Amino acid sequence: MSKTIAESFRAFQLFNGFSESALGKVAELCAVREYGDGELVIGHQDTTFDVFFLLSGKLQVNLYSADGQRVGFHEILAGVMFGEISALDGLPRSASVEASGRCRIAMLPRQRFLRMIEESPSFAMAVSQQLASNVRRLTTRVFEFSTMAVRHRLRAELLRLAERGTAAGDGAVIDPMPTHAELASRISTHREAVSREMAWLDSNGVVAKKGRSLLIPRPDRLRALLEESWDG
Repeated sequence: MSKTIAESFRAFQLFNGFSESALGKVAELCAVREYGDGELVIGHQDTTFDVFFLLSGKLQVNLYSADGQRVGFHEILAGVMFGEISALDGLPRSASVEASGRCRIAMLPRQRFLRMIEESPSFAMAVSQQLASNVRRLTTRVFEFSTMAVRHRLRAELLRLAERGTAAGDGAVIDPMPTHAELASRISTHREAVSREMAWLDSNGVVAKKGRSLLIPRPDRLRALLEESWDG
C-alpha cells in the first residue's frame, strides 16, 4: 500500500525535491481512506490537525451560515495538499471540506508534517507557495464580491473554470459543469440569478450546454464581456 501511495505522491508538486526512499518513508506514515460523494472530510471548527493529500477525485471547500446557506470557496483537485493551515497554527479548521464524487485521500499526522518542513527546504518552499497562492485567490474573490455585480462575478467564475477545462478548438469544455446552485454558492448569490445570466449567455452564443458539460466556444469573447461590463 505504501508503495502505491508513494507513486501517487509523484504527481504532487510539493514532493518534487524528494527521493524515492524519502517518499516511501512519508507514505508509510500516511493512512489512506476513501470517501463517497457528499461525505464530510473536514468539518468547520474541528480541532483536528492532520494534513491531507488528495490522491484521486475532487473536493469542495465550503462554509455554512446559521440558516444553512452554503458558501462555496473553491474546489480541490487531485495532486493537492489541504488542511495545512490548522496544522501550522494549531487552531480549529477554518472551513468544511466535502467529497464531490468518490475520493481517495492520504492523511499525514501533524507532527510529521511539521518535521518535514523543518528538514526539507524544498518542501517548506512548496508549502509557502501554496499558502501564497491561496491568499492571492481569496484576495481576488474579496475584490469581486465587493465591487462586481452578479453577472460579472459569474463570468469571472466561468473563465476560471474554462482555464481548467478541456481544450476544444479555440474554446474550452467544462465537464462536468457545476449546477446553478453550486455556481451561486461560489459567487455569493442565489440560483435564480445564475439561471437568468446563463440563459442570456446561452441565447447570445457565449456558452452552449452539452449534456452535463458546458462549451465556451470563445473564452476571449466571454473575457471581453467581463471587461466591457466592468468598464461600463
